[in-house]
Amino acid sequence: MNILFFISHQPNPRFVKQINFLAKTNTVSLAYFQRNTLANLDASIDTRVIRNNFGEIPNASQPLKRIWTYIKTIKSIKKLIKANECEVVLVNNLDVLLLYLLSRPWFFRKKDTTIGIEISDLREYVFGSGLLAKTLQFLERALYAKHIDKLIVTSEKYYTYHFKKFYKKDVFVLENKLLSGEIKITDTIKKRDSPKTIIGIVGLLLRRDEYIKLFETYKGNQNIEIHVYGKGEYEELVKDYANKHDNITYFGPYNAFNDTQRIYASLDIIYLIYDIDQVSLNNRLALPNKLYECMYYGVPLLCSKDTYLAEKVKEYGVGTDIDYKVEGEIEAGVTFLMNNMGAMKEHFKTLDKNLFLGDDDYTKLESFLKD
Repeated sequence: MNILFFISHQPNPRFVKQINFLAKTNTVSLAYFQRNTLANLDASIDTRVIRNNFGEIPNASQPLKRIWTYIKTIKSIKKLIKANECEVVLVNNLDVLLLYLLSRPWFFRKKDTTIGIEISDLREYVFGSGLLAKTLQFLERALYAKHIDKLIVTSEKYYTYHFKKFYKKDVFVLENKLLSGEIKITDTIKKRDSPKTIIGIVGLLLRRDEYIKLFETYKGNQNIEIHVYGKGEYEELVKDYANKHDNITYFGPYNAFNDTQRIYASLDIIYLIYDIDQVSLNNRLALPNKLYECMYYGVPLLCSKDTYLAEKVKEYGVGTDIDYKVEGEIEAGVTFLMNNMGAMKEHFKTLDKNLFLGDDDYTKLESFLKD
């Protein structure tokens, strides 16, 4: 197949895995906008992939500047489409879907290309009831009905909660599992011997209140260290706490393909807490990639109660769930995990590898796109 990934940001690890897997047996092109808050993983992308970087895009908090960037880019997108007779186009949100459709010749012509959309998060408008939210919901349903042939979701709950109501065509659940061929293993990396409990925050730094609660709970604690890896919106908040407290350390951005084993080998617990009391229910429905990384590397999770993630964590026996807003629950969760660490480490060894390795899933994905 000739496949075009047209996405709203430079590929994150999830897209890099798909791109590299499909590039082995297909011709793959990549078109994207640049976001400064995301890590640059260019070095991890298969060299056979044809790349088109449309430049930096303003933050969503500057919608007029973002729209102007889109308008300026249409000419380049038209040129890209004309040069590539793609059989499959994969987009990741309504913005780039509209850009692709508006850039094609004869917008209302019957399309001869399969268009797929991959949903890794449900946007806030999905859960809204105001005029803007209702307008976007109407636009979404119209675009999906007319133009989307294949829907990919990273959590089954995204489909059952939202898309099942109106989308009746092909659906594929692609959980954000690891690919065995992308895992870098270094036998010499081992966890350092330390009497302290090391709690890790790993990934995009998007959870202000959740981080503050953890930092305030353990700042200055002689028996607990907090290690933070990643970049994002609340990077400066993390740096500020790290500068003030010796037991909080910020290690900066990392490469998910080269550094993950080293990071997980240094941690006792992953802190994967979300605020579930927001208008958006996305945090309740999501299955983040950390679930699968924790299972592979044998590091238990501390996650939020009343989430789909908590269901899976308890089903697989790989951590515990708390309400981080309740006084004392973070400490109780950490204590529980540390007291049961030995048994949990043994339990990790018994897990079916297909729970966290997606090799079979990606093979099925390729067939799904072909069919």
